[in-house]
Amino acid sequence: MKLTLTLISEDGANLLARSTPIAFSVSGKCWVNNHAHVLKFAESATQKFVEVYLNSISIEEFVTGAAQPKVNQEALNRIPIPIPDDVTTQRAIVAEIEAEQALVAANRELIARFEKKIQATLARVWGEDDPAIGET
Repeated sequence: MKLTLTLISEDGANLLARSTPIAFSVSGKCWVNNHAHVLKFAESATQKFVEVYLNSISIEEFVTGAAQPKVNQEALNRIPIPIPDDVTTQRAIVAEIEAEQALVAANRELIARFEKKIQATLARVWGEDDPAIGET
């Protein structure tokens, strides 16, 4: 069994901009620099719940630093996480979140496919070069 950890960004503009997740899982051999908080959970549902929650809320009030945004350990420990005590409830919530995330990912793929088809159709209508195979 591979050990799975949660890494949480300690500093950087993304703490406020949120263009990428600030919490994510890693497993197996990895190197973690001093710019991440490392958390280990006994239950995978708890881990996923915490990751999803931290990636979905604003942590602006916990961020310090004028030039470089930063969340130190004390600030990270102050972030309230309303996690159910019952692991069964955590698992149910995580399962629902993962199902919804799968739907979102599938919809993004569908949008990308339709955008390619629209571009290919517009190219045909306007008499532009034929699209490459696979773009229709």
